[in-house]
Amino acid sequence: MKKQYIFLALILIILYSLYLIWSFKYKEYKINSHIEYISMLNVEISEKIEEANNIIEYKSSNAYKNKILKEQQWFKNKWELVTYLTSEQVYNTYTSDIKDTITEMAIEGIENENQEIKEMTVYEKWIYLLFNKS
Repeated sequence: MKKQYIFLALILIILYSLYLIWSFKYKEYKINSHIEYISMLNVEISEKIEEANNIIEYKSSNAYKNKILKEQQWFKNKWELVTYLTSEQVYNTYTSDIKDTITEMAIEGIENENQEIKEMTVYEKWIYLLFNKS
């Protein structure tokens, strides 16, 4: 009978030691996977930091500042001959008043048309909407 108890005790000791080994390996696996994740995250962050530093270095260079000044504020150096290209909207602000009077007449025409539409009945509005007849 003693041999049976000793055998059961040894089996329990073996099972407990297997449990300890399994739990240790599982914790080790979790720690190692977390370390790998953090190292990959560190690599990605260091790449982003390096890219940001390159962008900051580029944007603080004189060539970039000169480019931006030339694009946005029409900066030119003493030896440069520059042809300024302006948008139509900027050009129209400095041109003759003929276009202004044309736009004013168009606005008045639209206002008159809106006034006529307001005075119409519902049936006349539908006719106007469908057939463009007043």
